[in-house]
Amino acid sequence: MTSGSSTRWASLSKAVAEAGLWDHLAPADRRAAADGVAAGGTPLDFDLLDGQVQFFADGERLAEGGVQAFLARIAPALKRYGLSLEVEVVTDPYEDDGGDYVLALNGTRCVIWTEQEVGDEGLWLKATVRPLAVVNELLEASGATARAHLLYEGGNEGLLLLLNPAVPAAMRASALFDEDDIPTLPTPGT
Repeated sequence: MTSGSSTRWASLSKAVAEAGLWDHLAPADRRAAADGVAAGGTPLDFDLLDGQVQFFADGERLAEGGVQAFLARIAPALKRYGLSLEVEVVTDPYEDDGGDYVLALNGTRCVIWTEQEVGDEGLWLKATVRPLAVVNELLEASGATARAHLLYEGGNEGLLLLLNPAVPAAMRASALFDEDDIPTLPTPGT
């Protein structure tokens, strides 16, 4: 590691720590995580974030009726940010023998996909992005600093990360990561 990159890793470590990336960890584990990043490790260490900040978001499973179960799995983490998530099935094509897949998240209608979109190449992506865009609206309305961010969205290996937007901003500013390895916010218009 060159002295220039060493400085960037140290700056990144400080920035993501200040953004609360490891707030769920015990103090000694926070220090170890920060030291690991300062030494050139990824701030998105699965072993430290799994089930608290980072969750698998398998696009295929979501598109095939799994959004309710996924939202139930992330609900405890959302609660830590002040969002009590209530999910209501509006229409379920798997129960209703066809039609659109529509949920209501805290009363906000969310079209996961329409019957006309079935078979579209981007169906897995839509089933991942659309509900998380609504979750972000609800997080913002609750005053939370965290937002749902995605990596590798729409595929079988998709990841949801509940992050302060300062974390991906620091990763981007460090110039240490490929753009594809920096979490992004889901775009509501997908």
